[in-house]
Formats: sequence, structure tokens, C-alpha cells
Amino acid sequence: MKRRIRQSRVSMVRGAIGTLLVAGSLIGPALGDVSAQDTAPSLEILSPAAGAPVTTDGVEVKLKISNFTIDCTRVGRADVDGVGHIHVMLDGMTMATLTNFYCSDTFTIPGDGLTAGPHKLIVDLSSNTHMDMMETAQEIDFDYQPANLIPLPAANDLGEPGVELVSPLNGATLPAKFTVEVKAVNFAPSEVFEGKGNVPGYGHYHVFVDTPMGMMDAGMMGTPEESDMGMMASPEAGMDDHMAMMSMAGMVLMPGADTFELDLSAWGPGEHTIWIEPVQNDHTMFESFGHVEFTVMIEE
Repeated sequence: MKRRIRQSRVSMVRGAIGTLLVAGSLIGPALGDVSAQDTAPSLEILSPAAGAPVTTDGVEVKLKISNFTIDCTRVGRADVDGVGHIHVMLDGMTMATLTNFYCSDTFTIPGDGLTAGPHKLIVDLSSNTHMDMMETAQEIDFDYQPANLIPLPAANDLGEPGVELVSPLNGATLPAKFTVEVKAVNFAPSEVFEGKGNVPGYGHYHVFVDTPMGMMDAGMMGTPEESDMGMMASPEAGMDDHMAMMSMAGMVLMPGADTFELDLSAWGPGEHTIWIEPVQNDHTMFESFGHVEFTVMIEE
């Protein structure tokens, strides 16, 4: 039976990813002045090669990025022309297939949970607020044939998932880069399953900085049935429907561990509010909304 997923910021993430594709097809580069195209941000998938077999446990990706600065210290901050990060999806254009966002032109997508056989890799550049730059989107097909196939784990439903804060203390004064430790309640956080099928007892975290509580009340994207299935607006929706969706300002990390580093150097000194929520593999909320919220004072 489908779980009812409560309204959350993940709805807005769906909107950001939703701008990637229209009617199930990648949006190609806009026609116009050649010199403008030469200076526009772009990327090219160098590896894996289109149609080639991938025999490694993970999918090793290498990109060529032009006219764009990758800066993950600014993730979640206000958009700046020509600055952002990389969104990567497997086998679909929905938030449910987002494997994470990346900060390098070379990275490895964990193969855990991928079936052997054909898959589609979709990559695009994204602004700081996670709005996909449709004109940069690229996709290739590859054949996944690893030496060691790692399936999704068996369900391990221990009860209602949640999260508790271990450190830092609420109100602590800290340097711009500091360690956060939380305790998962009734689920195992794992980054390797992000963008894969949901498994009871598994998930990861979404981490936000200085995002008003009112953002939680944003409307769901698509129909309630689509939201329950971890889908964003229908691919048949028009471009205006996709473009009207909201961005994901404030989201800084999607960690799959109870301990992770947070870098607020781009956010400046002073008080900042951190919000951490547990989510399923497809980035939707668990049935009951749970989170931790605390403030830190960043040193000059």
C-alpha cells in the first residue's frame, strides 16, 4: 500500500529537477548567435562511452565542463551566473532517480542496487539553488555488467524512522567548517542507495541552512498520486508548468552517514539555522515527518 508522503522541501527539489526535461526528451541547446553558444556553460560526457559496457562495481563518470565554475561551498546560496554544481540521474528524469549532486568533473556513482543490463545516465549543470540548466543536459546509454553485482538490501523495517542531534550543541560557536553528528532512529543511512528503489529501513538525510519554516508549506508538485510515487510533475506537462516550479534554495548536502562535514564559509559569520531531515532513497519523506533543527554561531 502506498504511503502518504507529507509536504516538504523535497517537493521543491522535484520542481528543480523537473525543469530538466520536457515531454520525456532532453532540451537541446538554444539556437542563436554562435559566439553566445561558444561562451555559454556546457558539459560533455567523456566516460562512460555511449553504449559501452561498464564492468566496474561503480559507474565511473568523467565530464568536460566549459564556461562554468563548480563551487560546492555555494550550494544552497543565491544563484550567481556561471556558478553551481552537477546533477546526475539514472534511468529517468525524476527526483527519485537523482543519485546526488557532485562538485567535480570526475566522480563514481555507486553501483549498489543497479540491475545488470542497459541503463541511462543523465547529467546537467545546476545553479546554486538546484535549478537545472536545461540547455546543458546530456544523456547516454550504457550496459552495466559488473564483476560483483550488489542488489538492494532486504527490507529492515524497525519502526518509524527519525533523527536525533548528537553534536554540535544548539547555539554553539564554531568555525565555518565543522563536523555534524546525528543519530539515525529506526533506519540505516546510506548514500549508495540514493536515487534507487525505496527499501524499508534505509534512506539518507537532506541538510538545509537558513531555510524558513514556511518553505515546508509549499504545494506539492504534480498530483497527490504522483507525489506518493516519488514522481514530479507529469512529463507530458508543458514547459510553463515545469518552469513555474520552485527551486531548492538552502539545501547544502544529501549525506548518507551519521557524521558529515558542513562548510558555511560562503554563508558568512553570525547565526545560522541548520535543518536535517531523514528521507527515503528516492528523496521523499518517510510517512511521519521528523527532523532536527539547531542554530550555530559562525566565528568571524
